[in-house]
Amino acid sequence: MTELMNAVILTGFGGPEKLVYTQVPKPTPKPREVLIKVGACSVNNADINTRTGWYGAEDNFQSILQDKNKNNKPIGWQQVNIKFPRIQGNGVAGQIVEVGDQVNEKLIQQRVIVNGCILGENLEDCQYLGSELDGGFAEYTIVHTTNVYPINSPLSDIELASFPSSYATAENMLTKGRVSEADTVLIMGASGGVGSALIQLSKIRGATVIAVVGSGKENFAQELGADYVYLKNEVLADNLVKHQITVVLDVVGGDYFNLMINNLTVRGRYICAGAISSPLVNLNLRDLIYKELEMVGATRYDSTLFERLVRYIEQGLLKPVVAKVFPLPQIKEAQIFFQAKKFFGKIIITP
Repeated sequence: MTELMNAVILTGFGGPEKLVYTQVPKPTPKPREVLIKVGACSVNNADINTRTGWYGAEDNFQSILQDKNKNNKPIGWQQVNIKFPRIQGNGVAGQIVEVGDQVNEKLIQQRVIVNGCILGENLEDCQYLGSELDGGFAEYTIVHTTNVYPINSPLSDIELASFPSSYATAENMLTKGRVSEADTVLIMGASGGVGSALIQLSKIRGATVIAVVGSGKENFAQELGADYVYLKNEVLADNLVKHQITVVLDVVGGDYFNLMINNLTVRGRYICAGAISSPLVNLNLRDLIYKELEMVGATRYDSTLFERLVRYIEQGLLKPVVAKVFPLPQIKEAQIFFQAKKFFGKIIITP
């Protein structure tokens, strides 16, 4: 008989009701693949965006759920259709328990974290764990051997699971923004998983950090090393003009976009990896042209970036920021809690 495992499957686009806790066949690793017993897996914006069809919305993604805009196409981040059912979950930490052909058996029982960005022969072939491939919201998951990284750390699986997705995204933003000790960086949305990672990784590079957070989250940002912490309120603009901001690191978008652009110095760099407020903004091209701004989107990254992240973890340079832990059967509650954005750090799922 086929061995089964517990998992949460996403059955289609929609609300939390599309997440079903059930049993599915336990996967078997193919050549150059490993089977990982999941210790923990983080919740990320990509999980919500995929479930709601946000990537395919032409204007307000809520119209997809309300079925009011027939022109919207609920698709994935690569603008192609997602195949259902799908096991989501990108930030995986766990232990290798089985290997396929052409994989060194010495990896069995090795503790690992997973690089969820699986690159093909070119950038267009990029796939993400939990999006194009089944991920970590299950007892076990399959990963190509090139994307697993043995980890030597006293941190728990729950703590380790806070790193792979958000910190890789953050390090990718910093890499594309060429951030160094010469920079003053503005982090908009500094209290989330990516934002809290950006604070720490920016300080490793020696940059001066301005963190913008919601009320009640100021102390957390300061503890992670932010040099200046401001609230998202009516005096934010007055506070930002005090600084010579050379790099904006943005995962928010929406109404704050022009504020960020206006406060960038000449030849400043705007790096964006998310738009949790809104993906639609108004850009005055005169700002882009006459300030000679550089604007970069950050999604795909290569293995060298993840290797650097693993070294930081093993050297104890990064602090895991875990806001709350949910067991796998409570995935709906976890995503609802995640969407409320009233926490600082990462939400983690345990099988």
